[in-house]
This record gives sequence, C-alpha cells and structure tokens, in this order.
Amino acid sequence: MQGLVVLLEANRPTVEAEDGTRFLCYLRGKIKRDQGRIMVGDHVEITPTDPGEAIITKVLPRVNSLFRPPVANISGLFVIFSFGQPTGSLELLDKRLVMADVLDVDAEIVVTKTDLVKDEEELLRFVRLYEEIGYRVWATSVVTHHGLSELLYSARHGIWVMIGESGVGKSSLVKAMLPHEDVAVQELSRIGRGQQTTRWVRLLKVQDFWLADTPGYTALEMAVSDAHRIRSAFWEWDNAACRFQDCFHIDEPGCDVLPKVRQGLYDPKRYEHYRLILQQWVKSY
Repeated sequence: MQGLVVLLEANRPTVEAEDGTRFLCYLRGKIKRDQGRIMVGDHVEITPTDPGEAIITKVLPRVNSLFRPPVANISGLFVIFSFGQPTGSLELLDKRLVMADVLDVDAEIVVTKTDLVKDEEELLRFVRLYEEIGYRVWATSVVTHHGLSELLYSARHGIWVMIGESGVGKSSLVKAMLPHEDVAVQELSRIGRGQQTTRWVRLLKVQDFWLADTPGYTALEMAVSDAHRIRSAFWEWDNAACRFQDCFHIDEPGCDVLPKVRQGLYDPKRYEHYRLILQQWVKSY
C-alpha cells in the first residue's frame, strides 16, 4: 500500500493512503539507517499492523526537498510578504524566489495585510515590479477577504509550501483559506515580532493541491551547488547583451546589466540583493 506523509510530529509520521485512510506510522529500522530522516511530502510504502497504525517499509525517491523547512516533493512555493506590521524583508523575499528557481518549482508571491497599507502607490509598484519579472502576485487581506477567493481557486497541483517569517500573517492566511482546520493564530508581541504558532510541518488539502503549513523561518536552508543558478534566478536579466556569456554582472567589462541598474532600468534593490546572495554563497563554499 502506498501513501503520502502528511504530518511528522515528534518523529511519528502520519501517512494518508491512496484511499484517504490515515495511519500513524513507525519506521522500519533499515530505513532509518539507509535513508536518513523522513520528511513530510515523502511518498512511502506501508504495511498496516493494528487499526490506524502501520509500518513504513519503503521511502520512494524524492523529486526535490528542502532541509528547513523539511518538506519533500515540492511543486511550488507561496512566498508570503507583509505590508503590515511587521513589514516583510525584501531581501528574504528575493532569496526565497532564488530558492524556488534552484528547486525548479513554481513560486507565487502572496502579499498579506493589504488592509493596513498606507501608501497604495508603494503596493502597486511592488506588484508591478514582480509581475513584470514574471511572478504571479496575490494581494490579500484576511480582514476584508480581498484576494482570498482568487488565491484559493487558482489552478494548482502537487505540494505547495507556504513560507514566511513569523508574524507576516501566514497562520491567519491558512485559517482564512481553510476555516475548518485547527490553525493557531497569535497576536504580535510588544516589540512587533510574530510569535510562532505552527510547531510541526503538515499537509492540508486545498482544492486540488496540498498546502504545507510550516513554522516561520528567518533563514531557509538548501544546497546551491553552482553560482550560475543564483544568477539565472534573476529572470529580468535573461536577455542582457553582455560581452561575455558567463558575465556575473559585478564588474566585468562589457556588462549590460550594471549600467542599466545605474540608469534605473533594473530595480536597484533587486540587484543589491543579488550581490548579497552571491556573496553569501561564495563565503559558504
């Protein structure tokens, strides 16, 4: 019997079989030794033992995976960005978009707390910038319910991971999308930081796809083996007419990107984030 790991709580996987039956599972010892830790999103083979319980006998090969948050076989990322309190980090947003590109999965930007936006022009500039690059951007509010239906009923398949720092409204968004699910939502702390409300990674069924509800992470961990993958993740430069094909747009002669950044034809903040991400990669290798 095959199934999908939909919850991993205290190292006990919950698996949903193809017929919808759920089993609380144990891992066979050989799997622990040979395949390392299991992840939410893993496709597995199980053997039922007692009612509602089973042993995982095999973990099927993964298409991809993240280390933090630990999710496997991802189809796409919802990257959450808040225009309210606390305001999201544009640098972290761009890092997560790079991560999606490296994983070769779709990424959609979900803007939360639009009811708190004081400068509508700033929001419109943000949406326009990322839509012109090629991303789908959803402006939402759980207070006014603006944009929630469009986000919920847009066609998707597979496993989608919702990623955002604590406090950006991720749990509130999940609660608004799935009002019948048990999702904890907390107030912001006095210093304006979000308090963690999601303790375990779990999969929630939404229309035709699975939503991975994860704890908020300030940093996300995955392996990037080649700096060229970081460069190619900034899609707006794909057609740059640089003199050298392997130009990294730093200080190379004949670079077509850097002059256009200075002229304002490419977003200077995005370029700054590109250089920061590249520098961090160099330091880590």
